[in-house]
Amino acid sequence: MGPAPTTASYRGKAGHTAEDALSELETARLAVETAERGNMLHTSLEVLLSEAEDAYSSIQATFDSIQPPDSPEADRIRDRLDKILSAGSDGLAQLRIAARRGDAAEANSTSAGLGAVSQSLRDFSDDPRA
Repeated sequence: MGPAPTTASYRGKAGHTAEDALSELETARLAVETAERGNMLHTSLEVLLSEAEDAYSSIQATFDSIQPPDSPEADRIRDRLDKILSAGSDGLAQLRIAARRGDAAEANSTSAGLGAVSQSLRDFSDDPRA
């Protein structure tokens, strides 16, 4: 994507990244919940989870391609968001695998665990400096 010329612009890009990632993560979690209630076909769940994982990966890759400015704050922002994004990426992969295996208990457990990642993304988007 290119460099972020200032720490403020980098902070803004990071906040938008967190919001976009949160949307994909919550879409996946809602799909698991909907499937658990019997309101979504298994094949639809698999497709939705795969698409959410792909979109999330694209969001993460786009953020990773941004060259941060040379500032300690930018480095902290990058490190903090990278950790959160990685946890979400791992969780989405686990959801997809559980769904393909038809393991509803694992999917539900993983989805519940991703609630903490969602909260971290929400908190980050509210204040990337925290």
